[in-house]
Amino acid sequence: MKKNILTPCLIFLFSLNMQAQPLGKNTKIWSLQECIDYANEHNLEIQMQQVNIDKQEVTLNTARNKRLPNLTANASQSFSFGRSASGYDNTYQDRNSSSTQWSASTSVPIFTGFMINNEIAASKLDLQAVTAELEKAKENMEINITTSYLQVLYSKEILDIANRQADLSREQLERTKKMYENGRASDAQIYEVEAQIANDELSVVQAASDLQMAILSLAQMLELPTPEGFDVEEPEDMVDFLLVRRPNAIYETAVTTRAAIRVEELRLKSNEKYMKVAQSSFYPTLSFGAGYSNNYYKINGFNNTSFSDQLKNNGNEYFSLNLSVPVFNRFATRNNVKTARLNMQLQELQLENSKKSLYKEIQQAYYNAATSGEKYKSAEVAYKSAEKSFGYMKEKLDNGRATTYEYNDSKTSMTKALSNRTQAKYDFILRKKILEFYERQ
Repeated sequence: MKKNILTPCLIFLFSLNMQAQPLGKNTKIWSLQECIDYANEHNLEIQMQQVNIDKQEVTLNTARNKRLPNLTANASQSFSFGRSASGYDNTYQDRNSSSTQWSASTSVPIFTGFMINNEIAASKLDLQAVTAELEKAKENMEINITTSYLQVLYSKEILDIANRQADLSREQLERTKKMYENGRASDAQIYEVEAQIANDELSVVQAASDLQMAILSLAQMLELPTPEGFDVEEPEDMVDFLLVRRPNAIYETAVTTRAAIRVEELRLKSNEKYMKVAQSSFYPTLSFGAGYSNNYYKINGFNNTSFSDQLKNNGNEYFSLNLSVPVFNRFATRNNVKTARLNMQLQELQLENSKKSLYKEIQQAYYNAATSGEKYKSAEVAYKSAEKSFGYMKEKLDNGRATTYEYNDSKTSMTKALSNRTQAKYDFILRKKILEFYERQ
């Protein structure tokens, strides 16, 4: 008998070590909104999306700067040995000479077939799109954080249920021992209760482990270095069965507010601009150019003109208007336009597909929420009935009118009903949260 008692005691001590430790003075209690805000600031996926925004801002700045004139400066030094043309009389002689040349030129675009304007417009739309993708990432993160947060709360309640069942079993053991002392119970009944305590303590261990993993998962999602000192706030009552709006009404709101739809709309507008960029190659281009160049010649064996005189006499300035008319470029422009138009058609289909997916998600969220609400109500009724039944069975056991097996069976039924109610509760809360997410303006 001592051996049988030792096993559940060891399991009980191990379960106490596995359970959530009492909150220390350094433990921070996080609300759901605090978790969401912290994740938006520290999550690596969010930070990577912010870098994409910075990159697109650089791309936009590059497109804008195409309107500016360019400026190029060149300098060269050359040496000639042997027979070459003379810089004086243009005859060929065996001379060693050197030449220094330098120049500066600029070019200003005047008309580029509207290419620059459309590139700037497309880059602006791309910047808005990647900004919307950041909002989309934050929205997805909010749903994931909410799911993980509710999982922690669910695991806490499951651990509490497991502890309560273990306490009931220990009370039953004390009661059975007293009955044994009075000759109303046998050794077999004590062994049976001890076995039940061992099973209950194993359930406590598993529930404590599940809670630790749920907390770890949420902490990792927040990019916290460790889950130590991390706990979540337990709100009072999050159950509200009221579903005010139907899926169609929710969709009409969501299609104008969700970042996932806004991203695809902006990508479509951007593709329209890129098609105009491709079409701009059909137009002639006009640019203005200007430049200045100078050089200095030196021939060994001759009295060369001084550097200052050559600098004064060899200068050359120019300006020009350059017109380029596309005539035939092997159908490259035509094919580029076709490709851009096909990309636009694909984006139109992508936008339509995103809208249909959004509507399906809202429908599923609505009916899942409605079904989960009904399941929760039924589970609540089942639990109350099981709780009453267990109360009667406990009285019958105290009066010797029920066996330990019947008592354990009733307790198991109540535990299962309580667990089902808890699961249905948090399933409904999650479904309702997702629905509220789509309804949010």
